[in-house]
Amino acid sequence: GQEERWREFWFGDEVWQVYTQAKDNIPFHTIIFPGQLIASGRGFHLPDQIAATEYLNWIGGERFSKTRRVGIFADEALELLPPVYWRFYLFYNRPESKDVEFSWEEFDKAVNRVLVDNIANFVHRVLSYVWSKHEGTVPDHPTDPEVERAIEQTCADVVRTVEGGALAPALRAIALLAGTGNEYVQRKAPWRTDDTVAVASAAHLVKALAILLDPFVPMFSRDVYAVLGIEDPAFGDARWGLGGRRLAALPRPLLEHVDVAQLKGRYQAMKEEGLVSIEDFQKLDLRVGRIVMAEEVPGADKLLRLVVDLGDRQAQAVAGVRQHYRYQDLPGRLVAVVANLKPATIRGIRSECMILAAAGGALSLLAPDQEVEPGAKIR
Repeated sequence: GQEERWREFWFGDEVWQVYTQAKDNIPFHTIIFPGQLIASGRGFHLPDQIAATEYLNWIGGERFSKTRRVGIFADEALELLPPVYWRFYLFYNRPESKDVEFSWEEFDKAVNRVLVDNIANFVHRVLSYVWSKHEGTVPDHPTDPEVERAIEQTCADVVRTVEGGALAPALRAIALLAGTGNEYVQRKAPWRTDDTVAVASAAHLVKALAILLDPFVPMFSRDVYAVLGIEDPAFGDARWGLGGRRLAALPRPLLEHVDVAQLKGRYQAMKEEGLVSIEDFQKLDLRVGRIVMAEEVPGADKLLRLVVDLGDRQAQAVAGVRQHYRYQDLPGRLVAVVANLKPATIRGIRSECMILAAAGGALSLLAPDQEVEPGAKIR
């Protein structure tokens, strides 16, 4: 029943379109694309807001590049740590007014000092206290006006900054609210004063933090909701306290410190996996060879048996090129060969070298771009 909702976005008047992209795409999304929409004559809703970012670069200002193995990418990051840590760091340091360089020191600060020590520990501290000292039930009191004002102000700051296209200031405002909560609990010291209003107010802060953090680190917020016994709260629910609510589960620490030195070491090891030292590469005997004989391998629809002149000897190869080349066309061709592989037996045939080819679509045998003698070294 939602098949036509797309029209509301593209043609509706009651929408606010926000286009998000990096700074290099600003000309397209502010000039070219709106021009195309106007030129179509179909009445498209034009972009209302451009929320562009600067660049996140790697250490030292290098641009991320998979081919040059510069940076860390999503698949690698998720092998190292759960997404909650990466999401928090990336939002907390989002490059909104200038280019930002990744830094292990800044990662340590954002994740360990802000997310774990400031936010997660506050949440666990409050909920554990409710569980152990109040039998798992939040004291039934209205929230302290001091805490209410802090929550209201943070909600307003988050709305204002997000609507302006800035996410990092919103997350930093939420982190400040957690800091306010830590200071409030320490000052009120309910374990000494038995201040149940302070306990109820701190629990309200926990709920507000979970709701405000949901767009940034939803996995963390879902874990807090599970303890509070609430499901899919709306943003506005952050303003309402928890007085009288019983916790639905035993609180447990939700996040742990990240050993950044160890993480950095694991990252370096990951990057070095599959790299070949120059000494190992030099062990390969790469030569140009000339195919002197080719024939089909009986019963193998992909294999050909080739005999290759390597200059100082002839060697036999079993190559999976039958579906790409007619065997009759191969004798006389120059090819690139690994000449010192340990022999292997394939379909009963001894294969003594490897013919090199480029994959990606149709297989293509590698060859020099001019005539050379068989046995010429490839350097």
